[in-house]
Amino acid sequence: MAGCFCGDFNVVRREDERKGIRIGSSQRKEISGFNSFIDENSMVDIPTVGKKYTWFKPNGTAKSRLDRVLVSE
Repeated sequence: MAGCFCGDFNVVRREDERKGIRIGSSQRKEISGFNSFIDENSMVDIPTVGKKYTWFKPNGTAKSRLDRVLVSE
């Protein structure tokens, strides 16, 4: 079944998608689980155009790429 899933997934796929926030073992498990979900469902993460980060802490000390578009064939 084909599908398109877009939105704020509140998790990153790689550590370099998050700046200013310490990545611990629980975040690494979330990253691994999210990547497994994408792989197991044969989805493709569409690359962003423009800004690398989609969420910013109001004071500018932290940023992450949380919004994404996932598609399946």
